[in-house]
Amino acid sequence: MAMAIGLDFGTTNSVVSYVDGAGKLRTFKQNGSPLIPSAIYFKAPDEYVIGLAAVALGEKNPDRKISGFKMRLSDTRDQIVYEGGKLKPKVAVKLFLNRLMAQVQEYLIKKFGAAEGTIDRAVITVPAKFNDAANRAIKLAAAAAMNLNSDQIKLVYEPTAAAVAAQRENISGASNFLIYDFGGGTFDVSLIQKSRGVFHQILTDGDPNCGGDLLTDILAQHLLKLANETFGTSFPWDADDFDENFHGVDEIQYARNRAAILSESARVKTSLSSDKNFTATFPFYVDKNSSREFVSEIARADFERLIRKIILHTAEITQRVIKSEAAENIGGVEKIILAGGSSQIPLVREILRDALGTFDVSYSENVSTLISRGAAILAQDIDSVENLTSQKTTAQIGVASTEGLMYNIFQPVIDADTQLPCENSCEFRLLEDNQRHLEIAYYERDAKNFPNARRIDDDGVNLVDVLQIELPAGLKKNSTVVKVNFSVRSDSSVEISAAVTANGEDIGGGAVEVRRASDLF
Repeated sequence: MAMAIGLDFGTTNSVVSYVDGAGKLRTFKQNGSPLIPSAIYFKAPDEYVIGLAAVALGEKNPDRKISGFKMRLSDTRDQIVYEGGKLKPKVAVKLFLNRLMAQVQEYLIKKFGAAEGTIDRAVITVPAKFNDAANRAIKLAAAAAMNLNSDQIKLVYEPTAAAVAAQRENISGASNFLIYDFGGGTFDVSLIQKSRGVFHQILTDGDPNCGGDLLTDILAQHLLKLANETFGTSFPWDADDFDENFHGVDEIQYARNRAAILSESARVKTSLSSDKNFTATFPFYVDKNSSREFVSEIARADFERLIRKIILHTAEITQRVIKSEAAENIGGVEKIILAGGSSQIPLVREILRDALGTFDVSYSENVSTLISRGAAILAQDIDSVENLTSQKTTAQIGVASTEGLMYNIFQPVIDADTQLPCENSCEFRLLEDNQRHLEIAYYERDAKNFPNARRIDDDGVNLVDVLQIELPAGLKKNSTVVKVNFSVRSDSSVEISAAVTANGEDIGGGAVEVRRASDLF
């Protein structure tokens, strides 16, 4: 039998796990590390490296390195600019996964042989709060990278995969447990109930803009402030505020300063999880002709002061889930399980203990690989993933509508916390006779964090994608209805179809072609 893998494609690091012939969970390693930085370094327009090599080369030439592209997938109009060109985040994901999966496949075939080592199925984890366009881009890119079809790949929310691994490794003997998933780019908290062998997602909350990278940025800005004070410089953190003439260095030197500080901030953040003090060291251009070495001891207490507000924010969301009606209906939370690399920060456990009281908080020894290991377990029987996991929508899906004189009002089509699979439809009219093209934007609304958001341009309402529908000729606007159907599958992927009726009768054989602006290929 060929190989099944679990892929945790992370904002900061990616992890690939598999189950070997003896039934033991294993994790692929790049240069000895299971954590593979989700980064690309372009040696030339058509030549690049990923992971640890990309990070190392990027410290000397930061303009050739790109990272954080996973979190930019939600904006289909975004462009990543680097020295040598620009590309969309979805293309960066494709390039990264192509190279990563090639390395994994080569390793597995070398270790197990072609018959057993060839990848023929995979479970990919996605943040619970990710939108449809981002999930679709990841699934399509992974399928192409592994030469698999869509039925051989399933998406699972990261907290659900963490719950599966926790049960397998006896971290949780409870039936009702809460997954506190603090990753590199996102924060999710999910209430999971295991009943008759099925992991039911009861309720999910979180913040898609809160993760370990945010903590790294906060520390990096602090280190820049210290460096400015030490060397008498005044460099801004925001690149838009940099002026070569005013600040006395060129753009490349300024970019190298920022890259060096970010790299060191990530190292300091990680080290302060085990050490109470750590010495930060990085090169720093003070003018066009000279670079100095910055050295300063950073105390864990100072780092915790900088990030306390963010950690308190995650605790408030956690409390919101614990005190919810959904939690009460299943008898409450029995145990809290920490997942994601950022949950290793000691302040997380301290604040959760203070905020939540006597709850049993558990964590894996390899918390950073927990999600990937859960995905690998599920991937063993890819056809049964939907039978082993029961997931819900985590945000409202809707379109823009008009209410009286009010335009661009968000109109829900599928509500949050709806059991998957589910579907619903909405109807549209034509603007003119013989209209051949209809363009429809659809959105997601985070009602839990932005309860007052009503318009599509309010905070908490985000564009997901734009649907392009080609219509048959000869339609009359007064008698034509275009019905768009949103169908969310059990693995949270969204299928969209459309049908046209005129005077109540199907036109063009029923369904018409629907294209998405975000499609990769």
